[in-house]
Amino acid sequence: AFPDSPGITCQWTRTHNSRRRLRRKRLWSGHLDVRPHKMPALLLSTLSKVALPGVAIGLLLFASKRKKFSLVEDIGITPPKIWPSAVFLIAWIFLIAVEEYATSGITDAHAKPWPAYPTHIVALRVLAIGFLGPIAEELGFRGLLLAWLRRSRLGIFGAIVLTAALWSVLHFEYAPELLALIFLDGIVLGCARQVSGSLFLPITMHIGGNLFSIYQSLTQ
Repeated sequence: AFPDSPGITCQWTRTHNSRRRLRRKRLWSGHLDVRPHKMPALLLSTLSKVALPGVAIGLLLFASKRKKFSLVEDIGITPPKIWPSAVFLIAWIFLIAVEEYATSGITDAHAKPWPAYPTHIVALRVLAIGFLGPIAEELGFRGLLLAWLRRSRLGIFGAIVLTAALWSVLHFEYAPELLALIFLDGIVLGCARQVSGSLFLPITMHIGGNLFSIYQSLTQ
């Protein structure tokens, strides 16, 4: 029961509110303001990160049909060859480990820790960055663009190199050393697409790399 005296009631109210503010301060501590009145903006921002690659995937598939590319033969939406896929997956894990060691002294190479996001925001960011983003990028670069370029004078080797170069340019915000590694990753992903005969292999490799980076961000 609440105290009957107005003075005691006011004092109790001030103490109670002070405790509530302290609990909120502890709950909201972190690099990002995730208080309830900020949540709609945070949710909208996160949903836009999900929607952007989702829309890109739809537009790329539409462009493939307009260009009369075969989703199976040209884009590579077909099951990959088993043994080449196994070799590339092992090589990809080894490459990531080597790159982690090589870039250990580069500050920009370290995964940035995520703020104390609510669970549903974390799930949406994992969906966007870990899955939809890689699918959209691989569909665009190792799918549609590679299919178009390899029909040119460049041939398949030139097409792989050029798509890797353009893909690294997409990550222009990183240091030059990291751009060189991204270019190398693009070469490997392009070769995986060509040798396996499937876009699913580079998509899987790309998703694995992004999920590893997310894991680092969440555990720091």
